[in-house]
Amino acid sequence: MSLKGLPVELLLEIVTLALHNNPQPTDLLCVNKVFLQLGQRVLHTHIYFSNTPQLTCFGEQTTPLVCCPKTVSVSLAGGAATFDVFVHLGAVLRRCLAFWRNTDDDLVEAKLPLDLLSLCLHSHARNPNLPHIYEALSLADPKTFTWMGPDPDHHFSTAVSLLVCAFSGGDMLGNIVPAATHHLFRAIHTWRRIEHITLTNISFPADPLGLHAPFSHTTPLLPAIPQLRTVYLGQVTLLPPSVIAAMICLPDTHSLEHVRLVDAYRESIWGPRIRRSDVERAVRQIRGCADAEDDVTEALVEKVRRLVRCEAKTERIMGGDRVEGLDVLE
Repeated sequence: MSLKGLPVELLLEIVTLALHNNPQPTDLLCVNKVFLQLGQRVLHTHIYFSNTPQLTCFGEQTTPLVCCPKTVSVSLAGGAATFDVFVHLGAVLRRCLAFWRNTDDDLVEAKLPLDLLSLCLHSHARNPNLPHIYEALSLADPKTFTWMGPDPDHHFSTAVSLLVCAFSGGDMLGNIVPAATHHLFRAIHTWRRIEHITLTNISFPADPLGLHAPFSHTTPLLPAIPQLRTVYLGQVTLLPPSVIAAMICLPDTHSLEHVRLVDAYRESIWGPRIRRSDVERAVRQIRGCADAEDDVTEALVEKVRRLVRCEAKTERIMGGDRVEGLDVLE
């Protein structure tokens, strides 16, 4: 049976499958006009980059897209990101945003609405272009955002330092370094459609003066975002439990369903993991005293118990906060 006789819906499924992880998508697009039309729509609906040259090439092109993208994903092999990766990502999002704004004159000031914005790459502590993280990510307004480390779980990669760290045999590599965290959270504060946030291998600023931090120890991790439903933080260092507590205490967080902290540390990975009781204690401290027992405080503590789940996932070979046999940390 000739492909020309297939229903468009079935042909679209075939083209989508053929384009998935295809290193040479142009080969398929050159088959005929129908494949070109369907293939372009597939590629522009779910934009995926696996290397920096792809980002650069896409961002430099001026040809209008055939449709507005629903997802944008960047997954760099080994997480090796050049210093200018967010410069190129910004160009990509501006190209997509230009198409979106051209569909309606009322969208001149609008951000790019996405179902998913996904990153899998490292950041660099000495990258002079880190401010471009904010400039790029603030162009979008995703419903789901993920920034995950490219390393396997047993490679506990944070950016506390560039020292080699024994964690089940893994090396310490830089993923979301503290300065990058600052610009990342600045961008998140501009999103109004965000529902799900997943961040792994992230290090928060340890500066007690807050010179690089987007919040103090009593400032909420995130502002009150009415649509926000889930927050997942995995392999986190230098995270004050108080910023989680302050977020839980905010009004207008009625949609929040759960906050998962997996292998989250108040200090380095050689210190204790965060327990749910740490967040409960921080709520009481925010309310004024460690033993506060008024109705509002108890309601907030109960909210913490309902929403916050602290977990241990990856155990180190020796030393530190060893919790063999415990998955949930209360």
